[in-house]
Amino acid sequence: MPISTTAEPLVDVHVHLYPTKQEGQLAKDSYVIWEYGDDPGVEFATAGGDLEDLTAIYGKGGFTRAIVVHLFDTALARRDATERLSINSKPAETDAVQAEIQVAVGEAMLASNRWIASVALNDPLVDVLVSVDPTLLTPKEIADHVTDLAKLGVKGIKLHPVSQGYLPFDSRLHAIYETCSDAGLVVLSHSGPGHHGSASAKPTEFASVLERWPNLKLVLAHLGGASWQETPALAKAFPQVMFDLSEIIEWSGASSAPTPDLMSMLIKEIGVDRVMMGSDFPWYDPILTTDRVMGLPGLSTQERSALLGGNAARVFDI
Repeated sequence: MPISTTAEPLVDVHVHLYPTKQEGQLAKDSYVIWEYGDDPGVEFATAGGDLEDLTAIYGKGGFTRAIVVHLFDTALARRDATERLSINSKPAETDAVQAEIQVAVGEAMLASNRWIASVALNDPLVDVLVSVDPTLLTPKEIADHVTDLAKLGVKGIKLHPVSQGYLPFDSRLHAIYETCSDAGLVVLSHSGPGHHGSASAKPTEFASVLERWPNLKLVLAHLGGASWQETPALAKAFPQVMFDLSEIIEWSGASSAPTPDLMSMLIKEIGVDRVMMGSDFPWYDPILTTDRVMGLPGLSTQERSALLGGNAARVFDI
């Protein structure tokens, strides 16, 4: 496998991790990738997505660190809580049951974050961004939770506006942005168009966030996804925002994704020092993603090395 030939670390900034292979496979099977168009021959990984799978692949690939961008599945947790708490409930108790369900789902998210934080605390290969769904907690609860986990070494938070059902500038996120900006924590968000309701995460929709919190360490995943053509303008207007290459690099050649030539041009226009390699494991194989980065045309050895770990080491203080 061709990798960086310099002393820079090899860091994957977009990894998902699950307690068991079965849970990881369930997440992969239930997540529909729709925004890039027809599949141009994407190679999906066979890994289930637990720590054993990740460690084995990273050992073969020579990776230095994984940044786990934890994603709590609110919809699944709500279904589980509904089935558990609505048993034997009477129609008159519906409001009370719904309130219980909301509390149960919020507690499940907190427990999920504590689990992934404990993984990072006990494994030097892993750093973590915890998952925060602003629809489940009050602003104070969010701020307190993120602050507590930061004391355990958590690097920041992961947002997924499209899956969680909001827009990047939703006022419920303000406590997250404020807390992370003040504490120097990273916010990594899914980026790309929405496909149901008003939820969306196009690059332009982060502009007001970056205006209000100019010191926020914001990373937009997928280089903007199928909205990648918006990315250069946002990058020019806000030099503090960073990007990762996860998923979009695997879909190169699809109708709504850039070709390798266009991707190289896009990276150079944004600035090579502002883009990082991410694999989106276990959906994709980090070793093959690294090969794709190495195969991008028109980049120097030093530029590829920055993409593969040098930039990440700076952003995540590795």
